[in-house]
Amino acid sequence: MDQFTSPQIGLALRRLRKKHNLTQKDLANGICSQAEISKIESGTHSPTVDLLFALSKRLQVPFSSFFDHANYKESFYHLDDDLLIKFRNREFSTVYEETKSKLNQMYIDEEVSLLLQYYNSISAHRLNKTDYRTCIVVLRQLSEKYSSTFYSPSMIIRIKSAIANLYSENKSFIHSRKVYEELLELDFESEELLLDRIRILYNFSKTLLHLKDSKAALKIVEEAIEQSLRFKDMSLLGQLYYQQGFCLENLNYEKSIIKQSYFRANVFFDLLKMEEYQQIILKNKAEFI
Repeated sequence: MDQFTSPQIGLALRRLRKKHNLTQKDLANGICSQAEISKIESGTHSPTVDLLFALSKRLQVPFSSFFDHANYKESFYHLDDDLLIKFRNREFSTVYEETKSKLNQMYIDEEVSLLLQYYNSISAHRLNKTDYRTCIVVLRQLSEKYSSTFYSPSMIIRIKSAIANLYSENKSFIHSRKVYEELLELDFESEELLLDRIRILYNFSKTLLHLKDSKAALKIVEEAIEQSLRFKDMSLLGQLYYQQGFCLENLNYEKSIIKQSYFRANVFFDLLKMEEYQQIILKNKAEFI
């Protein structure tokens, strides 16, 4: 019997199964083995036409649903990118109203709903419609949902980072530290996620400095610098070297060692045309430049 080899089928099958709250055993019952479902979802086994028809009947979805996953993901990422750009541009009212409107629609995919709830909760907080504690409660619930239903490391990392930042912004640094420690225990499977880890390390080091733990902050900063150099990512190197210099000052290192960090920070600020940061270092750390 003909088999389909598209890797998207496994992803689509997993999403549809989760959407119907079925275990692999439930879905396989009377159709095939649980092991076969597991292999299809992981992309190591190609299902036959007959098997896909049987699974579509069990899931009560059209046969074509297994081949619409790529279009679904493209639409999902487009929505995410659109909302992210608006949020970064501080268009909080627009984000809040758009997500509220979409969440009120009668038929909405659960994964899309989770994404909309994420943007709705953080934009509501930025508009002072909710306090930071309420926002954190919502974000924690979303994180648990992503972990149990739609395993998405990037979204889990994004949500937990938002929680840590909210704690830090509101001077609850002990709670922020705990969340950052949880974050660093997660698996960063792809290079893209490893680059996210660099930003997490940088923000974590700032929290540690607020807690006056310069020794731990220095260790975190140096790990972030090492990873930035390893992946040839210069986006935060200026800030990281500045942070390194600040930690070294607090720990009373020799001036020549501190000077090296601030000098490198200034080089990267100049290279990346980060004039505001360059003015800060020239004003506040002139004795080291």
